[in-house]
Amino acid sequence: MDEIQRFLKGGLTFPLLVSLLVLILLAAYSNHFHNGFQFDDFHTIVSNEYVHDLGNIPKFFTDNSTMSTNPSNRSYRPVVATLNAMDWVWGGGDPFYFHLSIFASFLLLCCLIYFMFLQLFKLSSPDPWNRYYSLFGAAFFALHAANAETVNYIISRSDSFSTLCIVASVLLFMYRKRFPFLYLLPMILGIYTKQVGVVAIPLFFVYSFLFEEGPEGITFSSSMLKPLQASFRRILPALLVGLGLFLINQLVMTKGESANLLRNWQTSRWDYFTSQWYVMAHYVGNFILPVNLSADPDIKVIPTIWSLKKLLGFMVIALLLYIAFRTSGNEKTRPVAFGILWFFVCLFPTSTFHPLGQVSNDHRTFLPYIGLVMTAAWALSLLVARYRESHLGEWRQRAGLVTLCIAFLSAHAYGAHQRNKVWSSSDTLWEDVARKSPENGRGLMNYGLTLMRKGEYEETKIYFEKAMKLLPYYSYLHINMGVLKNAMGHPEEAEQYFKNAIRYQPSNAEGYYYYARFLWSKGRVDETLKNLEKGLKVSPGHTGLQSFYQGVKNGTIRKVDEKGRLVSPVSSNEFVNLSLKLYNQGEYESSIRAGEKALELDPSSAKAYNNICIANIRLGRYDEAIAAGEKALELEPGFSLARNNVRWAKSLRSKADKK
Repeated sequence: MDEIQRFLKGGLTFPLLVSLLVLILLAAYSNHFHNGFQFDDFHTIVSNEYVHDLGNIPKFFTDNSTMSTNPSNRSYRPVVATLNAMDWVWGGGDPFYFHLSIFASFLLLCCLIYFMFLQLFKLSSPDPWNRYYSLFGAAFFALHAANAETVNYIISRSDSFSTLCIVASVLLFMYRKRFPFLYLLPMILGIYTKQVGVVAIPLFFVYSFLFEEGPEGITFSSSMLKPLQASFRRILPALLVGLGLFLINQLVMTKGESANLLRNWQTSRWDYFTSQWYVMAHYVGNFILPVNLSADPDIKVIPTIWSLKKLLGFMVIALLLYIAFRTSGNEKTRPVAFGILWFFVCLFPTSTFHPLGQVSNDHRTFLPYIGLVMTAAWALSLLVARYRESHLGEWRQRAGLVTLCIAFLSAHAYGAHQRNKVWSSSDTLWEDVARKSPENGRGLMNYGLTLMRKGEYEETKIYFEKAMKLLPYYSYLHINMGVLKNAMGHPEEAEQYFKNAIRYQPSNAEGYYYYARFLWSKGRVDETLKNLEKGLKVSPGHTGLQSFYQGVKNGTIRKVDEKGRLVSPVSSNEFVNLSLKLYNQGEYESSIRAGEKALELDPSSAKAYNNICIANIRLGRYDEAIAAGEKALELEPGFSLARNNVRWAKSLRSKADKK
């Protein structure tokens, strides 16, 4: 009992709480490290040959065509491409290594959030308990179930890493007297990661006004002019550097089709903006109770201004801004105001008058939620301060408060763990999307794809047809419908769908690739080559087009099955690549079979044995995995990836034996 009292009164309290929260975080995300590539990961990473070679890193900073095999998705994000290249080479294309480095940066981000909160809270009200409030805030962000959407989605490292850079720049801006202009460096890195990095500038301004120049807060009077001018002068270096760099990157470095997709031209700016009122209310709702998370939401533009959804959203926004207004003038409540303004500032790039193709997306809240977490943590501190003497004087009462906070955070940890399960395979991910977002044509299509892989063609057709009503000109949907129709024995219909895909989006290399596979399966060699050449002109870095084209030209690809699939490559390397691709898609048995085919052609392929090793690990066959991994090391003693996999398999077998 004395030990418990000592723990709650001080001494080891803080480090033990930190240790406990770290353990909860690790437990929450323990099941996400082997989740595979999903959605945009394929055209930006898996099929993109540029990120498979570290020698291409200089190109990432000069040529945005290296960002993706899809021209319409080639935003200028050289830091993201560099990180992807490093992880691909480090792990040989295994998504585990991507998740490992992303999670490491996520941990660093949470640490920086703690120090940022601590400094803000000290400026508002010096209190020994501030470190506990800051720890609660950082842990709340780390464990919030909604953030699992960003942590699991590999290409969304653009959001998580740019957020890391923004938080680092804001923290350094607070200490700029000690480290002049150092805050500009992470801001620049953030802009090269994702254009949203430029929001660091208005965050500097809001911080300067509230904590350094605005003793009266937001007053809308002439007395506010002087502090506004002073705050503007403070951020002038960041404004010149950041805005200039943003404009150069957006207008000069972003070339090709993606440069023309600055907005969704089919949607009016006003309708999009007013629809964002409801979207923001949706985001606030998911912050409070994240049970509506979807990898691909189906919220659409709402055309009428008198919609109840828009009015609800407007009231939520008005209420939050009113709270920010009222709390901005009191030194002890300014973190509440800063947190709310942080939320709106960071939503500005996606939620104002700039219509995007997706009206909402749950991974867009990763950066804005830091503001709401800040508000919640400081609101908790104000509540505790009010009742500390009367209700928290004894250790039992403090124990109750700590237990309540831990229980709250653990509930979010459980939610994050469950979302990791949803992201564990294409089947579970797109089934979840189809259930929660039934009006999302792309989600319905992707769920149909999971059914098609199982051979459930009639069910697939139902979902594809539903998607077609929602997205009649979506090229990927026509490609997949072509594949389905060919598999069902309707080649004439299939060909028309492939042609539609190319007609509706000539810049989509996948249309040429899948149409070429179809033509090759019908023995139409000249047309096959013609479409492959067109596809390579659109996307020279598309690995599938390259290998298929070379295989047709040199005669190494001799056979395609009746469904148009390239199932008979004659080189061992092609089977090795196929094995890895199947592994990344969660098809572990097929991955093993492809690896075995590779070994039939080349018994000395260490990579094939390694693929068999990792697939067996995922299937829980640890002895087979260890045997395959050790064979890979026997053939190639310096194969560090195989060595790590053998170590992993032995560790899992040891745990299984103890049970």
